[in-house]
Parts: sequence; C-alpha cells; structure tokens
Amino acid sequence: MKKKIAFIIQLYGLEINGGAEYHCRLIAEKLKDIYDVEVLTSCAKSSVLWENEYAEGVSYIDDVTVRRFPTDKPRDRRKLRRMNQKLRKMQTHQKVLRSLGLLGLYEKVVPDGITNADYEKWVEYQGPFLPRLIDYIKEKQANYDALIFFTYLYYPTIEGLKIAPEKSILIPTAHDEWQIHFPLFESVFTLPKAILYNTLSEKRLVNRLFNNENIHSAIAAVGIEQEQAHVKYHVNELLKTNDDYLIYIGRVDVHKGCQLLCDHFLKYKKATGKPLKLIFAGKLFMEKTIDPDIIYVGFVDEDVKITLLQNAMALVIPSLYESLSLVTLESMAQGIPVIANKDCEVLKDHIENSHSGFLFNDYESFKTAMDAVLDPAFDKATLIANGKKYVAENYTWEVTIQKYKDAIDYISRH
Repeated sequence: MKKKIAFIIQLYGLEINGGAEYHCRLIAEKLKDIYDVEVLTSCAKSSVLWENEYAEGVSYIDDVTVRRFPTDKPRDRRKLRRMNQKLRKMQTHQKVLRSLGLLGLYEKVVPDGITNADYEKWVEYQGPFLPRLIDYIKEKQANYDALIFFTYLYYPTIEGLKIAPEKSILIPTAHDEWQIHFPLFESVFTLPKAILYNTLSEKRLVNRLFNNENIHSAIAAVGIEQEQAHVKYHVNELLKTNDDYLIYIGRVDVHKGCQLLCDHFLKYKKATGKPLKLIFAGKLFMEKTIDPDIIYVGFVDEDVKITLLQNAMALVIPSLYESLSLVTLESMAQGIPVIANKDCEVLKDHIENSHSGFLFNDYESFKTAMDAVLDPAFDKATLIANGKKYVAENYTWEVTIQKYKDAIDYISRH
C-alpha cells in the first residue's frame, strides 16, 4: 500500500509557470506514481488579493488530486501596507540600536511596540487566510504519512506546521528578505521533522538565523529535463519581429527587478542603437513601460515558453530574492546564457559555479554582459556546454526524487 502524502501550498494550478508554486507542482507530479499524493491549497489564482476563483472541493490536475479551500477574506492591501510599515519601522530601530550596543537597554526601559498580536494580524493580512484548510489538517492529519509544506512565508505553512510537526517536511524557499527576521518564524524553522532546501546558500542562511542544524535536512531542488524540447511554434509568428531579443520569464513585478531591467535595457538601446527587443513572459503585476522595443506576451503555456527561451539571446533575471530560480536552470539546460543579479546570492552561486552566464549590479556591468552576449565572436559554445554540464551534475530528477523519498522514510521511522 502506498504511503499517503499531502503538499500544502498557497496556490496551485497550470497557470503558474514559475516560483514555489510551479516547483511544488513539478515535485507532486513526479511523486504521484510512488505515493498517494494530494495537494491542499486555496481557491485563489493570484496572490495579489487571494480572491476565490477556483471551485471549492476536489479536482484533478495531471492526475494529481487537488483539494481546494476558500479564503475567508480577500487580502486587504491597505491593512497589510500599514502593518508592514509598522513592523519595518520597528525592525529598523532595533537594527540601529543593536549596532550601537543599546538594544538590550532599550528593551528594558521601553516596552516593545510590536506584540504577538501584531504578528498574528500580519499573518492573517498576508494571507491566504485559510482557517478551513487548517481545520481539515487538524481533523485528517492521521490519514497522511507526511505533510509537505511549501514556502515558509504564508498562513498555511505558519499555522499548518503546528498541527503535526512530527510528520512535517518544510520546503522553505527562503531568502534574506526582511520578513524572515520576524520572531514568529523561529518556530516555523524549528518545528518540522525535516527540511529540504533548494540550495546550499539557502541552508546556510536558515542555519545562521535559526540555529536549526540539528533538524534532518538535505539539498533537494528539482530535476531539469535535459532533452531539447520539441518546438511547436515559430518564434517570429509569436513575436511579430525578426529582431534579436532578451527574455524575462516569471512574475512581471517591480519587486522582481522588472522595472530596473526596463530602465537598463532602454539605456542600453539608446547608447548602442542595436536592433534588440526585451520580452516579458508572465503575469503583469506592475505598470507597463510603454516602448516599441518592450513586448509583454503575458502568461504563456509551456510550449510557447520553451520556444521563446530557445530563441533568445539571453535570459535576464534581475531579482534580488530567489531561493532557486527554476527558469535559470531551465535556460542553462536549453543552452541559453543567463544574465543575473549579482546581489542575489543564489543567482550568483549558479553563475559562478556553472561558468555559464554573467552577473550585473549596475548599468555598467549590465552593459558589459550585453556586449559579450551580442558579440558574434564571443565563445558561446563553451558557455552553453558549461551550463548543460552544471545542470546535469546537480539537478537531476533521479537525485531529487531519492532525497524526497529519504525524507519521507526518515519521518516514518522516527
């Protein structure tokens, strides 16, 4: 009889082509033939407001059982913004006082302006607020051999881990963002029986912040398909242009560095006059920069995504915060150079360890990378070979699946 496992994730659906949600779907689909797999998630399609768009109840996506629960209330962005301002202000004050050696004295003399109730409100405002999902886990957790929580940041993980930590596995997808320093996350990172990290740099960060080296852990990211995917489309038909182009794939958002990318790209175009386009493939969460050389194609299915990626001059990832960056690895596997933000430790590790791309942290370093990628004399073949070798040696499904099996076996034995 197969062991029964549940993945708990804030969003789940075919319309997500990046991030932890896509990562979770890949793992769930790979494990469905080994275990009895369910996904416990919301009825939302977007994290902007967490509005209920899917029907409540059980459905199936690629033969994986998906059990959806409605959010009790959409995200109130005004309340969340005010709470974020309050928490960030206190965090800044504490950082300054700590640097001056005055934090201990301050905390003795002045009552803390942030209470546990404030953090509880933040969790609720952040969402997705799914008390019925939590009630379901409380009632049915005995039916599952393992509960696998994806991403540390959201209500389902924060509350769900408290229910049966002895059979819980956390995939934190953590990076050094300001929220990870909240006191409430100390329990999130010390409760689970096992933790599976995406990268060594993520593990180092979490161990440094929470001193949780004693928890069973492994580096288990994803497997990346090495075969060249069959292309169903011609790129010129999709884009209506014959110009060379850069591509960004993922959530098109200021917080992912997309506005910075627009600014650098347009400055480069103005300086060089090269016939070049910038393609954004993904849902739009920011105001468009209107320019004839910037093309927004929106969310695209996998076949279109691969077609666009395979024909790009380079993939650009300007984000400061990534816990893995699946699309970076997919790009390397497809033989496409990557230009990535040097100030993101995960991306920096990928580029420096693979020798298959470029790093930038200002316009000048962006320009240097662009000049190299567009230079006909550039040794692209070595770059391609390096990227494919890096993915083949570090990101195979055989290794990834075995590490998940090891973690599930571990919690079953203990």
